[in-house]
Amino acid sequence: MDLKDRVQRFIDEQGLIGADDTVLCGVSGGADSLCLFILLHELYKDSSVSLHVMHIHHHLRESADADADFVRCMCNDLSVPFSLKDVDVESFAREIRGSTEEAARILRYRAFEDKLKELESRPSKRCLAVAHNMNDDAETVLHNLFRGSGLKGLGGIRPMQDKGEYRLIRPLLDIPRNDIEEFLRNKGIAWCTDETNLGDDYARNRIRHNLLPLAVSQINEGAVLHIHKAASTLSSAEDYISIQLDEAFRSCIEDCADGIRINRAAFSDLHPYLKKRLALKCLEYVSGYAKDITGTHVELLCGLFSLPAGKMLDMPHKLHALRYKEYVELVRK
Repeated sequence: MDLKDRVQRFIDEQGLIGADDTVLCGVSGGADSLCLFILLHELYKDSSVSLHVMHIHHHLRESADADADFVRCMCNDLSVPFSLKDVDVESFAREIRGSTEEAARILRYRAFEDKLKELESRPSKRCLAVAHNMNDDAETVLHNLFRGSGLKGLGGIRPMQDKGEYRLIRPLLDIPRNDIEEFLRNKGIAWCTDETNLGDDYARNRIRHNLLPLAVSQINEGAVLHIHKAASTLSSAEDYISIQLDEAFRSCIEDCADGIRINRAAFSDLHPYLKKRLALKCLEYVSGYAKDITGTHVELLCGLFSLPAGKMLDMPHKLHALRYKEYVELVRK
């Protein structure tokens, strides 16, 4: 089965693109996004699907102007509507006090969402197609593992995410990077190279250039595929646990002034893993934030159920946890 057929099958199996959808394809000019663009054009050029391309100019590299021109020319050759968005990454990074990498990602997705709203009035018909592939998935799993991620992070990258205003889809997620580059070479199509991806300044690059090649050459040549499949299995497990977590939340929690009450008896009957997940969900629910809530805070909240009535904990985001006889109250101060 050739690459186009494999991608079409994956799109159909995952329900990524439907009839009359508007698909905005983010294209940097690199091999992955260029391959995605060409494949989507070939698959949907004679259909009711409306394909558009957008290139984000981050103004971080000297070669960025040439990349934008390259993508524009490719779109002109294939008669696909092209949009260019200039963003000031460095200024925004200073504004949010974050890295240029994070600032670029935020600005990129803001631009994509704005363009989709301009192109399609119906949120259910808006799709943003990005070019994450099987190697990206494996790299993400390892990166999350090394950072101490839980089950959700080890599930890797999902084929589709509902963002409310649009669907984020990844049609190449089941395709290894080697197959993508081979597809382009066989068509005689060159691609742009982002020189910042060639160095080892970022942890993800070190995984890509050093760890994964070592795993493939020294441990198992199918390492990327096996990590990708394991991530898919863990992602399915996470979906199941999320259902159980929602049920536990409904059975254990009741609202109160400025927060919630967690029923002690119902909480005690839960599996130890589900207790931790529920504690985290409660902290995020009352605070409205996930940032700065750590495993230590989760352990402390779980431990409060075993302490005598009257014990109290101060938690992040001005949260206050107090142990009563029949429940634990978690409120905003």
